[in-house]
Amino acid sequence: MNDKKYFIAIVLMVITVFTITIVAIENLIQMLQQTRIFAQTFPSNSSSSFLYITKVATNSYAISSGSSSIATFDTSYTILGNVTSIKNEGDFVVTTITKDYDSSPTIGYVKLPAENSVEGETSSSSQPFTLANPFAENATINQKISTEIHKAIESSSKSNFTNVEIKCNFGVELSDWKCSTHGLLG
Repeated sequence: MNDKKYFIAIVLMVITVFTITIVAIENLIQMLQQTRIFAQTFPSNSSSSFLYITKVATNSYAISSGSSSIATFDTSYTILGNVTSIKNEGDFVVTTITKDYDSSPTIGYVKLPAENSVEGETSSSSQPFTLANPFAENATINQKISTEIHKAIESSSKSNFTNVEIKCNFGVELSDWKCSTHGLLG
């Protein structure tokens, strides 16, 4: 009778392991199918005027003593399109991305570069000493977005490619925000 119980237990264990393996494989296949892989080609389009903007945002939270706060975050925008279209619609691209970023929950946590004080500098201000706000204001953030996108558009205009990808990475530190341009074949 004990042999029969062991046999049933082994069969159930094999079935469980097999089921878990199948589920893991299916999840892996789904994950691989959802992963975007950008090749150096561009989808064909009957019109030469096209623009696509995609956004990927990640953030993490720190939980301590019953409260949570935003720890790190990164938002990347990818602009795909014809160089002429991107140049002609540059202001609209900037407006689209700044409006989107303005609605982001992380906008209030973008840090300004630390200011270094000059040794021996004295303040003639009669105001009491206060701590500087380490976070960037929305206007400063929007100006940085505009500046970086316009620099990337200018760079793409000088390239020999018809279609380009502009990749903008916006994270915690405003000073690290950059947009780069890559030519696409096709």
